[in-house]
Amino acid sequence: MTTFNRFKAPVALVIAAVLPVLACSSVTDAQGALCCTEFKPGAAVTVNIGGSAQAQVAVQAVADFSGIAAAAVTDLTTACRSMAESLDAPTADLDAAEAKAPGTEQMNAYCALAVTAIGTIKAQANATLKIDFVPPRCEASISAKGGCQAKCDVSGKCDLKANPPTCTGGSLEVACKGECTAKAGVELKCEGSCSANCTGECTAEGGVQCAGKCQGTCEGAGGAGTNGVDAQGNCQGTCKGTCSVTAPSVKCEGSCKGSCSASCTGSATASVKCDGECNADFEPLQCTGGKLEGGCKVDAKCDASCDASVSAKAECTPPQITVTFSGAADVQAAGKLKAAFEANLGVILAFKARLEGMATLGGTIAASGDAIVDIKVACIPAVVAAGFTAVENVTASVKVTADLASAAQ
Repeated sequence: MTTFNRFKAPVALVIAAVLPVLACSSVTDAQGALCCTEFKPGAAVTVNIGGSAQAQVAVQAVADFSGIAAAAVTDLTTACRSMAESLDAPTADLDAAEAKAPGTEQMNAYCALAVTAIGTIKAQANATLKIDFVPPRCEASISAKGGCQAKCDVSGKCDLKANPPTCTGGSLEVACKGECTAKAGVELKCEGSCSANCTGECTAEGGVQCAGKCQGTCEGAGGAGTNGVDAQGNCQGTCKGTCSVTAPSVKCEGSCKGSCSASCTGSATASVKCDGECNADFEPLQCTGGKLEGGCKVDAKCDASCDASVSAKAECTPPQITVTFSGAADVQAAGKLKAAFEANLGVILAFKARLEGMATLGGTIAASGDAIVDIKVACIPAVVAAGFTAVENVTASVKVTADLASAAQ
């Protein structure tokens, strides 16, 4: 891949020198100097790998990136195999896909089968399909970013309160020990005490006035034992549990988890989670639905490696998929499609969100070759190979998730 041309150049001669000793025997394994036991995709890299702090950060970025990229290929292969099988892909084609080399070849084969099978069953069902889901939102850890930036700094420190990062295109969540108010034009996300109307979930000791779904016991206005659930299954009374608020929003005399129309308030001993402006001591927590940038001032290349690590480690929760259909000419075919989507599409969409973010950082992984020339010599080929494979895996995975998402529409 062309993005790795400058990754190869600085280390090509070192690799050529090391390759003859890479086939290590048990004796040289025990000696350690001629083999690389310090690097493994997806695992933490220790100082034993040698090199500068920036080199170790770059190696860790490759490890994190390659570990998630490999997992994506494995999980997408499983999801596509499941969809292809459940949607009656021809046995001969399934056998041919299984015969492909494990990795991107097998993933591409199974996912191509899944896309074709989706189109075939959709045509057979001849139904109006509706897919409801909340798009997956990835959460990037700010503590992971700060810890990595500390390694980039000669002082080994990073004060994120003094140098708060930004969450471009998303929301920056903090733990606030005072009053948290919404930023201009933005709805306040709150997990704590809301001073006005709460839209989301409300929990209070002893019960909460509820006009929504109650996870617990709902008591009507008549008191204990009176069922306050209406014909739509909503509580119209006191919920002894958690009330999922529906419109219109209600005053939450407890803990709100959702959107607050005014301010979200904590105390010196109990912080609230929010994504607004905090007027007291706060701790940045995570970036949701956007790109985590900034933070402590460190070397740009090292910081880019940190971004690659944090992006790879982001948590992307699969959305709950609900599929409905109407006017089906073949109800059985429509049912198969519904079951296949609800079982597998959430995983595919979650990976799509994560991988698109990782793909923008492929150049950073490519450029890390400039930084690793001073690590343990025997580890350089392993890191280079992992970097090559990771970028290839991400590129291939982004394509298949886009193809599947398009086919499902």
